[in-house]
Amino acid sequence: MSFSVCPESLGSLCGSQHSGSSLSLASTKVCSSMDEGDGPSSEAEPMDEYSSVPASIAERYKVGRTLGDGNFAVVRECVERSTGREYALKIISKDKCRGKEHMIQSEVSILRRVKHPNIVLLIEEMDTQNELYLVMELVKGGDLFDAITSSNKYTERDASSMLFNLASAIKYLHSLNIVHRDIKPENLLVYEHNDGSKSLKLGDFGLATVVNGPLYTVCGTPTYVAPEIVAEMGYGLKVDIWAAGVITYILLCGFPPFHGSGEDQEALFEQILRGQLEFPAPHWDNVSDSAKALITGMLQVAVDKRYTAVQVLDHPWVNDDGVSKKEHQLPVAGKIRKHFNTRVKVNSTTAGVSVITTTPLDKEKQIFRRRRHQDVKAHLPHGIRASPSHGANRGLSPAEVTSESEDYSPSSADTVRSPTSPF
Repeated sequence: MSFSVCPESLGSLCGSQHSGSSLSLASTKVCSSMDEGDGPSSEAEPMDEYSSVPASIAERYKVGRTLGDGNFAVVRECVERSTGREYALKIISKDKCRGKEHMIQSEVSILRRVKHPNIVLLIEEMDTQNELYLVMELVKGGDLFDAITSSNKYTERDASSMLFNLASAIKYLHSLNIVHRDIKPENLLVYEHNDGSKSLKLGDFGLATVVNGPLYTVCGTPTYVAPEIVAEMGYGLKVDIWAAGVITYILLCGFPPFHGSGEDQEALFEQILRGQLEFPAPHWDNVSDSAKALITGMLQVAVDKRYTAVQVLDHPWVNDDGVSKKEHQLPVAGKIRKHFNTRVKVNSTTAGVSVITTTPLDKEKQIFRRRRHQDVKAHLPHGIRASPSHGANRGLSPAEVTSESEDYSPSSADTVRSPTSPF
């Protein structure tokens, strides 16, 4: 990619990383023990309440100091002894999760299945009487907003490459009937390759679930939540496409397509339900018509008309046919800082550690209790109501579905990226 990624910008709303988020991480502490260029600790520090690690973990990994300390989990330095590769060891306290163990197991069961180069990987796990140990991939390049706000040059081509990575991850998840339900910039981490190029990895599967029929839990992050979630009339895989469409809109202008006034979440939801998409001047004057057409297809309120991940990847703006001449600077960094209240991070590892530290129990605060009147539901746009095509793979043709046996290599070095961009 044409810009460098530096340890800048950490936004906050409701105690979380960026203002589009509703998840409170106020009690999550991210430590500065792995600054850029620092190696792992040569000696493991005392583990506080976690006095030891299982022998099978200690034999293979050198476990160092604490990187993050959350409500239900601690994240520590973890280096594979045989290769020197850096990972993160997530230690979940079972005492703190008592009565809700099924929520943790649900996320882990999905992480076991997903092996894609644009997804943060679970390397291995160890279950003991008091703790669950997860060796996770540690992505140290910051998150999506870090990449933009710290860049020297940011273009439409860069935004296209970012969406290529995200849509590749979504296509893979949807081929397994898995919906993420919380796709947002702080869950998109920047992986830096040895050749200097960069790619995105999707993390935080605390709200992810397998779709076997319409879902009804009203959850997610308000800025990115799809209208069919707000409507409480059943939803499926395509809520992820809506979230990706909101992110793409932000990537090109620096602010979201739908927003309430101040803290008025209901006003935001009403805008989302109406889905009246605008591309106001002068912010969109220099953005290509191809990009606008793609976003329009991703932000269709009628689910059956909304693009699939395959259609996004096949779009000219994503496969480069529509952005070959779009190399001018996009002035979005300042708008992102303003609209998402970004602030300086401790270091570039902060975003990756925060994503790993989060557990499904933290995300209970992202489950909304809507009290919509029946007369409001009766006037919802046609196509938003629950139907069989909203779930599973009913909206995908056989050619669009990748079987589980065709998983991508889990190697970070093989991360999918646009063939025409260094990102």
